[in-house]
Amino acid sequence: MNLEKPYLAIVFATLLFLGISNLWDHRLQHEFPYGYLASDTFQQQTRVEGIKDAGNYRLEPFYIVKGFQDVIGYYPPVIHHLGIILHFSSGIPLYDTIYFMVFFNAILAAFVMYILIRSYSKQIALLSLPLSILIFSNKSYIGFLWGHWASITGQLFLICVFWTMSRINIDKVEVMLGMFIGALALSHTSELLYGVVFIFIYMLFLLFSRKFELKYFKKIIVAGIISGILSFYSLYIFKNSFMVINPYQFEVSNDWGGTPLLYLIDFKLLLIFLALGVIVSLLMLKRFDVPFMAGLFMLGIGYTNYIGFGIRAFQPRLLWPIYFSFFFGAGLFVLIKSVPAKIRAISIFIVGILFLSILSGFIPVPNVPIYYKISAPGLMDIWHWKAFQWLAQDTPKDAKLYFFYGDVYDQDAILRNSKRTHVQVIPEDFVEALKNRTIKRIYKYEPPADHGSGMPYFKSFLNIDLHARENPKSLFFQSEADLCIFDYHIFDKATRQPALAQYNLLIANEMLKKGAQKVFENEVVVILKNDKVGGDCIEEGSF
Repeated sequence: MNLEKPYLAIVFATLLFLGISNLWDHRLQHEFPYGYLASDTFQQQTRVEGIKDAGNYRLEPFYIVKGFQDVIGYYPPVIHHLGIILHFSSGIPLYDTIYFMVFFNAILAAFVMYILIRSYSKQIALLSLPLSILIFSNKSYIGFLWGHWASITGQLFLICVFWTMSRINIDKVEVMLGMFIGALALSHTSELLYGVVFIFIYMLFLLFSRKFELKYFKKIIVAGIISGILSFYSLYIFKNSFMVINPYQFEVSNDWGGTPLLYLIDFKLLLIFLALGVIVSLLMLKRFDVPFMAGLFMLGIGYTNYIGFGIRAFQPRLLWPIYFSFFFGAGLFVLIKSVPAKIRAISIFIVGILFLSILSGFIPVPNVPIYYKISAPGLMDIWHWKAFQWLAQDTPKDAKLYFFYGDVYDQDAILRNSKRTHVQVIPEDFVEALKNRTIKRIYKYEPPADHGSGMPYFKSFLNIDLHARENPKSLFFQSEADLCIFDYHIFDKATRQPALAQYNLLIANEMLKKGAQKVFENEVVVILKNDKVGGDCIEEGSF
């Protein structure tokens, strides 16, 4: 009896259930972006909305880059295009389909690793799969919840590169390798570097182990040409924008800006099986070369933060459970080999199901990491979503928006759902004005934007310049300006600190006295239209 297919179906269903299904409260579509827990998730969601609206990714949506209309689309776009394709083919809201694709890509990564391991040992591959549940453990889950979506997608194609290198002797495999490397460049450039370095290391291994053939080198050259054709435009923009603003410099990082970090010690008792698997695979390196080298390589990449690679070293740790799954399966198989041959096959499936149950938390075992269950709507709610939709649909495209205090606005990419050029008040200055019991025309503000690449644009053919360097004194690079030069003002009526909500409404009422129009209101948000742009829209004073 062949139990492999039912077993794989169970693992796939388990990963889907524990991941996106539980997070989404077992609903396939929602009334607003659901489960978005950080600014970077909205960075991805609003960018994909802009690409869909434009019908292409030639330019960045202007509301992401301080209102500039000519900024080149510079972000690796694969995850966005996948979300759009699923949106148009299913009719499900785009903010749901792009999120689903992140989870689906991670699950695919686990199964591509399974296929890689299976080409060496079916038994080890079956035993390795349950460890993938831990991509939804508490420290790994933040990759999904906090918006590291491009990296997760890139790591799927990185594992595809590992698989392709394990099949380097197959005819025409260089075409697939070139496509996967190109996909890395179009998904997340950090993983492109990892992939290229792994290929180099593996070729050296073949050379020193006397397995190298000249045709392998020719295949790598062909793959490089194919990937270069696919990724030239994207890499050219990357080199002349992101690398200009963020040139490489030696940086040792022990912290990821408060982001939880996954360490080896977090595997707890599972380290016993992992260590045993490393020892066994090391002794049998010639047989298990690619899965062993891939796991060890990604372990090393996860610690390059200590040798100058900075915070980018931490993202591969999010999928460590997948990279280390070979070691886990090998360690378990060493123990199962002692089982009589007649019942060994069924024992493998039983052990696999047992660890699925343990790691999912169904069977509690002390000192073993388990799945972290979360089901929450996140930062967005239906009232803010309706306000953002109104702004995006019912205001002029050149309207300038001013957001006053809101609890969720510190994750400022959420404001891009207005699809208009916007600024937000700086809470510290706002609170200080409240303490002083004053109403002002000028509060300190922040013009939030995605400016990590300097907002590149084509000055002439193949000549890229950066708005961040050319326009430092424009309105949307300043820290304060008159309220009255903005077209719309957005106030939250409900906050965790009622005094701030009351101050919001006090300012709104003063603007209404000066002739502003109330154009939108619901239980949480009120929006005023300024009919005196550049004029006298509010009376300064004390209260």
